[in-house]
Amino acid sequence: MSDLPSFSLPSIFDNPKGWGPSSAHPPSTSFKDVPYVLYSKGDKVSRAANWISPPDTRDTRDNRNRNRRDFNQQTYGSNSASAFVYQAAEDEETFSLVDKRGMAAKKMAVRGMGRGGFSGRGRGRGAGMQRLGRGGARGAMQGGFRRRFRWRDDLTQHHRMTSVKPDESWELVQGIEFSRMADLSFSAREARVAGMYGSVGVYDHAFDRVTTRLEKPLRAAGAVRYNATASEDPVLAQQTDVKVFATDSVLATLMAATVSTSAWDVVVNRVGSSLYLDKREGGPIDFPSVNENAAEPPADSGEKDASINLAPMLAMEARDVNSNYIRQITGKSRVEYEANPFGGSGETPDDSAYKYRILDFSAREQKAESDSDSESEEPIIGEKCLVALRTEVSGLLATGTGAHKQMFIRALTQHDVSAQGAGGALDWRQKLDSQRGAVIATEMKNNASKLARWAFQAVLAGADQLRIGFVARVSPRDRTRHAILGFQTYNPSDFVAQLGLNEFNAWGIAKALIDLCLGLEEGKYVIMRDPNKPLILLYKVPSATFEEDEQEDEPEAE
Repeated sequence: MSDLPSFSLPSIFDNPKGWGPSSAHPPSTSFKDVPYVLYSKGDKVSRAANWISPPDTRDTRDNRNRNRRDFNQQTYGSNSASAFVYQAAEDEETFSLVDKRGMAAKKMAVRGMGRGGFSGRGRGRGAGMQRLGRGGARGAMQGGFRRRFRWRDDLTQHHRMTSVKPDESWELVQGIEFSRMADLSFSAREARVAGMYGSVGVYDHAFDRVTTRLEKPLRAAGAVRYNATASEDPVLAQQTDVKVFATDSVLATLMAATVSTSAWDVVVNRVGSSLYLDKREGGPIDFPSVNENAAEPPADSGEKDASINLAPMLAMEARDVNSNYIRQITGKSRVEYEANPFGGSGETPDDSAYKYRILDFSAREQKAESDSDSESEEPIIGEKCLVALRTEVSGLLATGTGAHKQMFIRALTQHDVSAQGAGGALDWRQKLDSQRGAVIATEMKNNASKLARWAFQAVLAGADQLRIGFVARVSPRDRTRHAILGFQTYNPSDFVAQLGLNEFNAWGIAKALIDLCLGLEEGKYVIMRDPNKPLILLYKVPSATFEEDEQEDEPEAE
């Protein structure tokens, strides 16, 4: 028994304050200055060494599967900085590359020799080349060329021009991204109707029979169309208990701001406690855009400034077509209201009537679920906010009972389906009667902003029907002669939903912008849409801004 080896247990010192040796019993000096890695609770201790699958194994399929299984197994000590990492000092300087062939070339050579080679049986060469891409070798070469040299990428990048150029004296107050307006919601209430002014025509049912085979020529009207801004409206000035004054075209532009792609601007005049949302004379709001939302919209300018298919020329043509179309289809009879507040002696006003409405934009508390059935109104939060609005009634539709329904009428135009900016539209003369759904869907895509404004204008006017006509050129190279090819009727609120818009969100956008402008100091401001970014900019401008342009236009008008 005395020859048996002896074994004695080492002394173990407990550390009640943590891991490792305690300060009361320091370790022996033999392990001094030896680096070590602290233990991390996030580490998974799986293997100390892996002798099953060495890195030089030839079974690549098993190796790939094993790598997938071991992907989530974290190596011990990977969460902390390792002190055992090899630091290359002079070895890399003596390293030289022997084989300069790339790995991609080796893979291509191996792939070409497999499954029939380049000229063998079966799929052969075609199969080997199709591996490069969906369109074969040619498609892969073209795709690589486009990705490398950006071939034809400029077709989808359109730099649009601003409606008005900011001056150095302009001060940026705030910028509002479209994403911030996506969750807004509000519902305005009608307080009262302030009156009806002017005269309006009754719709002629003979135009119900108009088709592409029985088209009717569009006649030019000699009437004068008035489109005064809110601050120049004498009827709006009579409303004393109102804070905000606007027109339907301006307010509809703000409500459809997130759909627009071209530039527009609204002039804000803050006078005392009143707020006027005005438009510039001859600005973008006066001219309906054409194919604004198309992938390739019409060009703003070109080599020939007098080209009839440029965006400004198409907008002027669309404005004249709309005025002539409304007067022609509502020429059966006329209904007179109060005297037209605009115009002078010797002028023939158009057949559109002006309907003045007072809307309540006051913020109210939401009713509790127990009081949802009560007829009492919600209490107003803050001050009461009334908006005086001038809207338009384009025509009246006679019913069997003798009453009339109010109509809001507009017309879409088609210039040349083969010209730049046509937006891939179908030829109306060939497809309008047989593929009406496809034609309307294309117009909803190319003219989403314009249709949204028309829909919101009809909602603001309280119209019973929205009628959209289809008017095309008689000859693609003649912008003076047009023909009526058909029409389509909608309920205004339903048409807003068909466009993919939310009416409550549109009211919320208008409410937010009005509240923002009411909080401004007295002065003149400009709300403009950035044409190249989804952004609305609010500038403070000098009081004399835009007045010089109006004075220069007056002698020309005379």
